[in-house]
Amino acid sequence: MYHFGLHAGHLRAQADRIAKRHGAMQVNHTEPGGRRRGWFECPNRGEPFDGRTAAAVMADIDKVGGIDALRYVRDQ
Repeated sequence: MYHFGLHAGHLRAQADRIAKRHGAMQVNHTEPGGRRRGWFECPNRGEPFDGRTAAAVMADIDKVGGIDALRYVRDQ
């Protein structure tokens, strides 16, 4: 898997829908100590495909206000 867009906190379902439109997914992860973080991932197909997917997902995330706009309130 190709990982990109590492962020603090968990993101709402809208981030999942954006990622899915581009063949990617958004992962919410809670570490054993309780720290909440996440990232996006897609199948690793090498460049330029990975970079194009990451750029498309992040551009759409930016259009809705960025990571901060999609983060759960408890994670802000």
